[in-house]
Amino acid sequence: MQTEMVHLNPDYGFDGSPFGVAIVCLVGVICFGGGVALTTFPALGLKIVAFVLMLCGLLMVLVSGSYLYYTKLGKLHRRDKMISMIDWKGNEKVLDIGTGRGLLMIGAAKKLTLGKSIGIDIWNSGDMHSNTYQNTMRNAGLAGVLEKVEVRNEDVRSMSFPNDTFDVILSNLCIHNIPTKDGRDKACREMARVLKPNGIVIITDKAHTKEYGEIFSTEGLTVEVFRTTFDGSLRGMVKAVKK
Repeated sequence: MQTEMVHLNPDYGFDGSPFGVAIVCLVGVICFGGGVALTTFPALGLKIVAFVLMLCGLLMVLVSGSYLYYTKLGKLHRRDKMISMIDWKGNEKVLDIGTGRGLLMIGAAKKLTLGKSIGIDIWNSGDMHSNTYQNTMRNAGLAGVLEKVEVRNEDVRSMSFPNDTFDVILSNLCIHNIPTKDGRDKACREMARVLKPNGIVIITDKAHTKEYGEIFSTEGLTVEVFRTTFDGSLRGMVKAVKK
């Protein structure tokens, strides 16, 4: 009897809390259903309340749906967009900041032959559900890039890497989690410090991308800030090259 091989794909996780999104969706359905029920009453005031409930419910369901889309598909498209912006030679040393389950680290590793892709994180499960080193390495194994990657516990605001270490630095939905502007500025300066001359840094985030660009400029990098786009959620992008 022949045994069928099961091929598993990497699981890049759920940004934030899946339970929170489920609750928002459920409340949205309840609000919409309550609004529909109220439309059966003739009173004008109740019809206004019904309209508001239906609108709020619909918005909550749409937000939940778009977030689910981003988690399953949108983040993959965003990764591919970021990876495509780099002229890969295969020997790059890459840093993925806030690697989570390794989305960018693994995507970059697939472009490498002699290079190395390093992911750093502080493993905050509030930023990503089941955010652990073990899950990241499991994904690297499933993607077939274990020998090309390394994962470290590092805070981007005070990294242990020497100056001019990396050819490419990538980050998606990470830096905004630093609560203060001073902390985010330190993170950008650290990225500029560990980036090699002619190296490139690309950050996508849901806030502060213009702020990141300003710090990179003060550090002497050439900066492009891209307009906000939608891939299941709103994202801005900044690209900077070290002279």
